[in-house]
Amino acid sequence: MMMNVRTLTIAELAAATGVTPRALRHFEAAGLLRPQRAENGRRAYEATDIGTLTHILLLKRAGYTLREIASLSRVPLDAERLLQAQLRVLEARRTELDAVIGQMKAACATISGETVLDLKSFCALISKGQDHMTSTSMKDVLNQYFTSDEQQRWETMANSHFPPADRTEYAEQWEALIAQCEDALRRNVSPASDEAADLLANWKTLQKPLQDTTGPELWGKANRMYLERGNWETSERKLPFSPDVQAFIIAAARHQAVTP
Repeated sequence: MMMNVRTLTIAELAAATGVTPRALRHFEAAGLLRPQRAENGRRAYEATDIGTLTHILLLKRAGYTLREIASLSRVPLDAERLLQAQLRVLEARRTELDAVIGQMKAACATISGETVLDLKSFCALISKGQDHMTSTSMKDVLNQYFTSDEQQRWETMANSHFPPADRTEYAEQWEALIAQCEDALRRNVSPASDEAADLLANWKTLQKPLQDTTGPELWGKANRMYLERGNWETSERKLPFSPDVQAFIIAAARHQAVTP
């Protein structure tokens, strides 16, 4: 039986919306999307599914997790409550952002054709703006997984390995390794290959200082946050490596675990 022309396959929906098939399957696993099935077992998305997907993407962009979106979908949508809650979050972020903008405007006012900030101060100010954009977008995510004390410990550890105003050799090693993993994915390297085993070994080597510094409990919480990235990751808040790189490393680790 041929699929109805009023439906889309998962590949067609992904191409039309820019949402990856992996993400669509994840939304389905979370109970947010419920596509029909054709006789051949393939997913068949209808107009109502596309409307639901649009709603999911809008809420994710607004900062809601998949768990929160699922909760909202179980009750009649209270548009006013939804907007008021998001408005409070945005106003709090605006207050914090206004403070950073004020510092940058004050710095701009001191600069003339003959006077410039010293390089160290300039880098620190730029870094502060970047850190603010990252930290404010990630704050609600971190609150789900870590206590305030744990967040402080994590920040102390991060600053020791990735100083805000300095590109360390350690950070460059991570960037290079992630790029190597992405290249392996482009070349369809198998997670069971020797190349994947070498990438996994390098990944573990770079991870060890972080694991040793944070300890098993805090590292376990961080690992859970990474594994549940589909619940909270948006275009504004991302991990430094893609879900595909993460899946590749996990698959390589599983292969190593069962290899005699």
